[in-house]
Amino acid sequence: MKEQELLEQISKKLSALIAISFMKDVEKMTNADGVEILGRFGLSNQDVADILGTTKSTVEVLKSRNKSKKKKYV
Repeated sequence: MKEQELLEQISKKLSALIAISFMKDVEKMTNADGVEILGRFGLSNQDVADILGTTKSTVEVLKSRNKSKKKKYV
């Protein structure tokens, strides 16, 4: 992996962790909320799963559900 790519990945992960740490109700946040928030930072499904303490499959399902919900409101 190139040094620049590695730095970009570290930056994305750090940004996501900072965003979560500043949320008021992190303990009340659902996995669906976490997937939506972390997805904004371009993290991989595996990275999101590791942060939330769940599986990659769960993240994929929640992303799909979030996408479906957004289509209903548009």
